[in-house]
Amino acid sequence: MNLTFGVCWIEDQASDAENQAIEDAIRSAGFEPSIERIQEHNKIEEFANRQKHFQDFELILLDLRLGNGLRGDELAPQVRNSFRSTPILFYSSEDETNLRKMMADKLIEGAYCAHRANLSTRVGELVSHLSPALNRLAGMRGLASRVVAECDREFRSIIIKVGVRDNKKSELVNKIRDHINIQSSNQIERMKDVEDLDEILMSPVTSSGILFRVIKDITGGDDASDEIKEVRRELRNYPYDILGRRNTLAHSLEESTEDGWIIKRPSGASDLTIRDFERYRRDFLNYLEAIRRLKSLVLSEEAN
Repeated sequence: MNLTFGVCWIEDQASDAENQAIEDAIRSAGFEPSIERIQEHNKIEEFANRQKHFQDFELILLDLRLGNGLRGDELAPQVRNSFRSTPILFYSSEDETNLRKMMADKLIEGAYCAHRANLSTRVGELVSHLSPALNRLAGMRGLASRVVAECDREFRSIIIKVGVRDNKKSELVNKIRDHINIQSSNQIERMKDVEDLDEILMSPVTSSGILFRVIKDITGGDDASDEIKEVRRELRNYPYDILGRRNTLAHSLEESTEDGWIIKRPSGASDLTIRDFERYRRDFLNYLEAIRRLKSLVLSEEAN
C-alpha cells in the first residue's frame, strides 16, 4: 500500500485547470496524485507494459474526441485489452447516457462514464470507491508503516547531507548515540564502537523517533532560514500524528458492526472509522510532503 494514486490520462489537450482540479480531487481523498498523459495512441502499449510490471495506474481517463479524427470509443477495445482490469473513466461533453451506450456497443467492461464538466468530481468519487482496502485495518497498517519508512529515508538523507556538508559526521554519530543511550541504556554497549554515520543511521537501534529528534537538532539553529523554521513548525506534531498513529494501528483490532468496520483502539481510546482513515491519509501525505520540502531546503542551503 502507498499514498500514490496513479492516473493514465488519454487526452490530447487537457487544460491546466482540468489537470489541477483532478489533482485536487485525488488529494481530497488522501492520496498523492501521479498523473501521466498519453497524447499519441501508439504509446498505449508502452504504458500497458509499465502497468504489467509495476502497477503504476489505478485509473484510466479516456476522452471521446482525441484529435486528428481519433475517437476514444474506437480506441477503448485496445485500452481494455492492454489494461485488462484497470477501471476506465470515459468522458466527453456529450450526455452520459450516450457515452454508456458507446461503451456497451464496444463490449467494454469496467468502464465508468462522466460529462466533462463533472470530470474532477467523478474522479474524486472513484478514488474513494477504488481503494476499499485502505479503509480496512490491515491496509492502513501497511500504509502507515510505508509512510514512516519513507519519512525515515528522507530524514537519513538530510542527516547525511548535513554531516558531509558541514564536516560533522563524527559529531552526528555522537549525537545519535546520545539519543540511543537516552532511549535505552541496554543499547549503550552495543553501539559504543560505531563510528560510521551510514552504519549508525541504518542500525535498527536508530529508531524513527531518534531520526526525528536528530533532524530537529540539526535544523533548529538560530541561523535557520524562515522557510526551514516554518517547515519545523509544520512537523512539530510528527511523533503523535505519524509515529503514534502507526503504533496505534499496530495494536488495534477490527470489529464488524451493522454500520461497517469499526477499529477498536487500545487503552479505552475512542473507536476509529473510515472517516478517520481518510483524515489519516491526508495527514500522512501532508507530513511526507513537508519533510520533502525540508530536504529540498537543506540541499538548497548546501548549494549556496
